[in-house]
Amino acid sequence: MLKMDKFNNIKGFLAHEEGLFLYRLTKEYCLNGVAVEIGSYCGKSACYIGQACKENNTHLVTIDHHRGSEEQQLGQEYFDPEEFDYKKNRVDTLPTLLKNIRKHELDNFVKALVGDSASAAKNLEDNLDLVFIDGSHTFESARLDYASWKGKIRKGGILAIHDIYDTEADGGQAPKEIYEKALKENFELIERVNSLVALRLIG
Repeated sequence: MLKMDKFNNIKGFLAHEEGLFLYRLTKEYCLNGVAVEIGSYCGKSACYIGQACKENNTHLVTIDHHRGSEEQQLGQEYFDPEEFDYKKNRVDTLPTLLKNIRKHELDNFVKALVGDSASAAKNLEDNLDLVFIDGSHTFESARLDYASWKGKIRKGGILAIHDIYDTEADGGQAPKEIYEKALKENFELIERVNSLVALRLIG
């Protein structure tokens, strides 16, 4: 059973309730195959998903270029100097991700893939149990993530999308757009926790 506060101190933009939801989804749906995460950051969601994979003896592939999103760059609202490599003169969250995976003994169950989402989709297997989209929230990126991964989920598998906001005043609308598109393309909503939705492929 997952300790309630196990991953609370990991940097990230995921509420604990949402993390527990991802853990529960993975425990239920990723029994024999692979889960994929788009957008790793420092590994908070990867640890929730990875813990469930560890218990199920399955695995997670977490994909990120690790150069930060638009709002995490130098001088922007969510810039974090601890995640900035001053020698490379760019954001680099990979070391923190790997540290958190090791700290929680998930090395054998979480594989960090450095690169872009669309390229990774071309090289990873189909029939995925779960895909979690939480990458860049520009419309272009969200649309590309959805287009790249929707066809790789097995029938009955899960598409989870983070940061679904009902109005522009609450947050960006790109994740909501792909969520609404998925509902028209053989996915059904099974549950929502805060801004995280889980949809199941029904056809």
